[in-house]
Amino acid sequence: MRIPRFYIAQPLQVGCELVLPSDLHRHAIQVLRLRVDDDLILFNGEGGEYLATLRVVKKRTATLTVISFDNVDRESPLITTLALAMIKPDKMDFALQKAVEMGVNFIQPLYTKRSVVKLKANRQDKKIAHWQGIISAACEQSGRTLIPHISAPATLESWLSHETTALRLVMLPDHYPLMRSLASIKKKHVTLIVGPEGGFTEQEVDFLLSSDVTGIQFGARILRAETAAIAGLSLCQQQWGDL
Repeated sequence: MRIPRFYIAQPLQVGCELVLPSDLHRHAIQVLRLRVDDDLILFNGEGGEYLATLRVVKKRTATLTVISFDNVDRESPLITTLALAMIKPDKMDFALQKAVEMGVNFIQPLYTKRSVVKLKANRQDKKIAHWQGIISAACEQSGRTLIPHISAPATLESWLSHETTALRLVMLPDHYPLMRSLASIKKKHVTLIVGPEGGFTEQEVDFLLSSDVTGIQFGARILRAETAAIAGLSLCQQQWGDL
């Protein structure tokens, strides 16, 4: 049986004892039914993971001891940034989850002309916390030990003026080169830009292409935004990463 993995946002070291936070207690004890002497794996996003054993299990609390550390590294040699236009909440959640599984390192939500979601200032922190929960859970599931960073939503123009990644790609459903045309380029950091449900406007496309962004296309079919993010990151990992 696979040992369950949990992200815990606190320092860890071999030999320490700690009490499971309430959300982890709910998942580990009430959902997974773990008991005394059961093992679990912990990671805190600083690299590597820790094997721990439950020592005390009560209705509302559980204590465990950290047994050993494994300096495992499951990160891709390619650093990727996903700049994704704000799309419908369920689609956005799905895209973020799969992007983490594909090894993304940085995520930048974007406001574009056709974005269907605009966050009010008083809801932004709550939404970012929601996204961070999705990211952490995806890391638990996929075996990653580093937590991707997600930034606050920004406009396309303001973000691009500060983005200095060596290779910037934008996915466009038009007659642009295929990804394989970039095979001779050697890069360690790639930014993939994906538009909203209705696509980028002509003005936005012109702005992107005039800002040292390379347009690429994925054949004759038009992809949904969440599909485009997954397909694009997959091809980036195949081209320059670990797939």
